[in-house]
Amino acid sequence: MKSANPISLRQLRCFVTVAEELHFRHAAEKLNMSQPPLTQRIRDMERDLGVELFRRFGNKVDLTDAGRAVLKAAKETLAQAEVLCEVAQRAARGEYGRLRIGLTTTALFFDSIQQAMRAFQQEYPDVSLELMHISSGPSLESLRQRRLDVGLMRAFLAPLAPDCEEIVLGRDQLMLVLPAGHAVAGLESIPLGAVADDKFVSLSHKRGTALHAQIMGLWERSGLRPRIAQEAENGPAVMALVAGGLGYSILPSSFRVIRFQNVVWKAIDVDDSWTRSSLNLVYLKDTLRERIPAAFIDCLRRHSISDNVIRQFG
Repeated sequence: MKSANPISLRQLRCFVTVAEELHFRHAAEKLNMSQPPLTQRIRDMERDLGVELFRRFGNKVDLTDAGRAVLKAAKETLAQAEVLCEVAQRAARGEYGRLRIGLTTTALFFDSIQQAMRAFQQEYPDVSLELMHISSGPSLESLRQRRLDVGLMRAFLAPLAPDCEEIVLGRDQLMLVLPAGHAVAGLESIPLGAVADDKFVSLSHKRGTALHAQIMGLWERSGLRPRIAQEAENGPAVMALVAGGLGYSILPSSFRVIRFQNVVWKAIDVDDSWTRSSLNLVYLKDTLRERIPAAFIDCLRRHSISDNVIRQFG
């Protein structure tokens, strides 16, 4: 018979307790309730199920065949309910869920970022980190559209939107990347004028990268223009072209962790402030009200450079 009313978890707990005690008074004491309401709940459950669950002998009872079958299902249901409650509580504490992270190519080359990722996963093993390789411009747009929770990106020269906050996580330096055997490769520091007429391998200008903007800004401040012969989508691809002798380039020093034969790195002979670069964490300010992103942001701050700086806009 189809039940007229759904069976509640409270009814199931009462039924299981009576089935284990096989005594209404003892079960009522264990449930910290009086016996008449307990008896009524069992009768309501039998009525809704359309079966007799117990054979009664005064206060003592014994399970019917139907009762034994229902007992197994009731215990399984209560166990599932406990798991559900635990998941909900852990999610409320920020211990369960997912985090959508947009990051540029160099982000994971910083030791501090690697350490922060490992520490966060150890502290929150049930939070899934969804990493999306994305350049800085699209990353900002994805943050605004709530498709990302945080972005690890190169600093923009222009201010960010008023609802954003930015934290410097790590610093590096723009350097010349030359093919081994280049005429000026033996110098410690090389002015841009010494290579301006050579073939230049550039990062693609189509992807809206802050890094591309900074590199081209360096050329502009130096009063020079590179002779662009090739473009590549990312730093490793640029380095591969340089290694192949197709030109030289300018990249952040964090790429030096990638070992390419026939590639040498050299300092650029300009004002140091022109070549300083940084990897920044960017997020919408109201993201700090969400437990999981806020915990991740805090973890990154704890593992970032000691002189981290928060820039607020607006």
